[in-house]
Amino acid sequence: MQVLQIINQPGPLPLKASFTAPLDGPALLVVTSSLWSTVSNSPLQLYVSLDGTQIATGQTFSNAPTTHRVLPTLFIGFALTFGQHTLTLTLGGSGVTSDQNDFFNASILY
Repeated sequence: MQVLQIINQPGPLPLKASFTAPLDGPALLVVTSSLWSTVSNSPLQLYVSLDGTQIATGQTFSNAPTTHRVLPTLFIGFALTFGQHTLTLTLGGSGVTSDQNDFFNASILY
């Protein structure tokens, strides 16, 4: 099994990265992240898009404002095709934000 690291950097979001797919077939995208909210009792959401199409949503809930929370790791199975692609990570939810203290990693296992 091999790993293609696409994103490995601090925020803020949105983050966008282009990559060349090393295969034509099934792949597993693994995404880790953290977010925070400016308001109490808020769902924290991370949208993952490939070539402009949303393929997954990561989420957790935060009771306290201004506290960085780690989202559960996303394991996203999908069919990859040879060629250039763009992966985008964006924010979702009311009052949800990210900054340089949040870290994002997206890697393809194949």
